[in-house]
Amino acid sequence: MGALPCSFASLRSAIIVIVLFILTTLAGITMPAQGQGVVDSTWTLGVILFDTNKDDTLDYNGQTVTVGGIANTGFPQVHTTRLASFIQGDTYGLPFFSKAMGDSFAVGDSLVLTGRLQKYYGQNEMYVESYEVYPEVNRSLTAQSFSEVASSPDQFVGMLVKGTAKVTHKGTINNGIYLSVSYGDSVAFEPKVFVSNFHKSFNEFNFDVLSIGDEIAVTGVLSEFEDAPTGHSYLIYLRTPDDLEYAGFPQYYIYGIAGLLLLFVIGAAIWILSLRRKMEQKTKKIKQSLEEKEILLREIHHRVKNNLSIISGLLELQKDTSTEPTTKVALQNSQARIRSMALIHDKLYQTDSLSDIELNVYLRELVEGISATLDNNHQRVALNFDLDQTEIDIDKVVPCGLLVNELVVNAYKHAFSTVEEGELTLKLKNHNHKVVLTIADNGPGLPEDFALGTGDSLGSMLIQTFANQLDADLHIDRSHEGVAFVFTFPAN
Repeated sequence: MGALPCSFASLRSAIIVIVLFILTTLAGITMPAQGQGVVDSTWTLGVILFDTNKDDTLDYNGQTVTVGGIANTGFPQVHTTRLASFIQGDTYGLPFFSKAMGDSFAVGDSLVLTGRLQKYYGQNEMYVESYEVYPEVNRSLTAQSFSEVASSPDQFVGMLVKGTAKVTHKGTINNGIYLSVSYGDSVAFEPKVFVSNFHKSFNEFNFDVLSIGDEIAVTGVLSEFEDAPTGHSYLIYLRTPDDLEYAGFPQYYIYGIAGLLLLFVIGAAIWILSLRRKMEQKTKKIKQSLEEKEILLREIHHRVKNNLSIISGLLELQKDTSTEPTTKVALQNSQARIRSMALIHDKLYQTDSLSDIELNVYLRELVEGISATLDNNHQRVALNFDLDQTEIDIDKVVPCGLLVNELVVNAYKHAFSTVEEGELTLKLKNHNHKVVLTIADNGPGLPEDFALGTGDSLGSMLIQTFANQLDADLHIDRSHEGVAFVFTFPAN
């Protein structure tokens, strides 16, 4: 705390001395005579702590004195088997000790001590012979800040101090545990925050959670200690666990959080790996199932193609046994339609995809197959192809193939019968997600009153039906030689 004004402090000290003297007299304390080595009065701490010649030995060292002060540690608190505590005044403090136990007292109680001044391991203290406790005379104690203590810590021994410091070391010394701390840039004041093994609440001080570099807020009583192995050091006795607090975020928690995060990451990694393994197992089963289904579906397409070929063969036999020309033509047309569907299943069986077909490849083979069947000369009709690569699903391939089949067969039956050199053109173009299919010939063209879907012609009705299945827009181009059927329908 800051120093009191000189006049008020002196007055207060004088009053305390007078009160303590009266209380001591009333208590029947008899003081030995001066000639017997005893100071025959109750003195203040400032008087008995005189070191006139500055030889680090008190002027009254070895003498029995009586002194009054305020307890800044309770008893039994810092030691449960011996009388060990501290008293202080406005500007001085004093450690005291005795092997004999006496009445308990609390922080803030006024004490009158009688005992011998001595030096113990480099520290001036009183070995107490008797003492009196005056509870609640003065409960007000203000701790001296580290900034005040740092420049001359020996002047504050025995007094309550407080401040913020950084942990530099942890260890054990003199039957206790300690934390070495540093305060700012001070070299003279690098105390050890100390808790004795005999402290009443020893097990409640958990230094393990503190790490080197942690900032801590400390309140305790300053003491000294000196021996050969460790040398001189200042100790700050902690009175309760509340005297030690974190001043910042402790590394222990950082390590704990990092450990939890690491455990979380490891757990998440294990969970992800486990989930991935399960997914791989399920994917493997699904893949295996798909492969089996693909094999089965290929086999189905193959068998459908074979069955259609058998049907085509039966129609061929029926055609050979028929004597009616119209029947032969009808059977031949049916054969062509069946072959166009059989070719689709043959393509699906031979390709990797079981749902999409390269329409350009299929139509070329379809038209070449029809031409090979209907053109006995093979030189009479020239085939022209202008085909973009186009993939569509089977639902569109079937009506598209049957549509082309009808138009090509009709061209061979009607358009090329009146020309010496026929020319059939097949175009397939992709434009703005649309498929444009053109089938053109160089025949005599269509009658002026021709309209699809009218009359008794089965081929005309089928063309209109297949165009509707494709959701196709039909345009018949008669501006050039022959006729061109242009179908525009959406892609997949």
